[in-house]
Amino acid sequence: MPKGKSFYKKSLSVGVLDSALFMAGCGTADTIAEQPAESEQEEAQTTTASDGSGETEQPEEAAGEAAEADEEETQAPEENAEADASATDEEGEAVPADQKGITMPLPLGTPLADLIEHYGQPTYDDYFLGSRLVVFNKEDGYFLDDDNIAKGFFVGNPEVSVFDTRIGMTFEEIDEILGAKGAVGYDQSETQYYLNIHYVENYKITYSAETEDGPVVEIVIIRSK
Repeated sequence: MPKGKSFYKKSLSVGVLDSALFMAGCGTADTIAEQPAESEQEEAQTTTASDGSGETEQPEEAAGEAAEADEEETQAPEENAEADASATDEEGEAVPADQKGITMPLPLGTPLADLIEHYGQPTYDDYFLGSRLVVFNKEDGYFLDDDNIAKGFFVGNPEVSVFDTRIGMTFEEIDEILGAKGAVGYDQSETQYYLNIHYVENYKITYSAETEDGPVVEIVIIRSK
């Protein structure tokens, strides 16, 4: 804290000045009347500490404001750090928001080269349901567009969650989880499976089973929008 002059020194200065003016015959009454007012104003602004240290005591209101300012300065870097961490997480997020309900290892939009780099060579590579399909480890499949970019999923892995549904569930269980009854039919032309079709968010999801009340053996997911 800055050091200020003591009240004793101010009073002594007033006395000396008053004596000099009196001896010179000047108008001391006016000077004496004005000087204490100035001293009182200065005293109110720089009150001397009770321990005689000569340090001025800050008013409680000013001290409170200073403390709040220090606290805000302390909190500001923390808030900025949290904001930076949040931005980093968002920028580093590889899975689009509408695919977070599908736990395939790689998201749609992944090039074939990156799929092979992740899995190795596919165990199946042929046309299925009108598109090129590559399947890795006989379980994780990706439909490719004309540029060999993943545009859909073929799920055969029971560990993969598709909006909380999985391989091995029945059509009835899937309907209950998704909150709606799917369109059930039979595919005579290509798979010879019973199908249960649902539309969830931006996807057409087709569940396939060998019997209408049997467990699902594969799931095909194609973006519908």
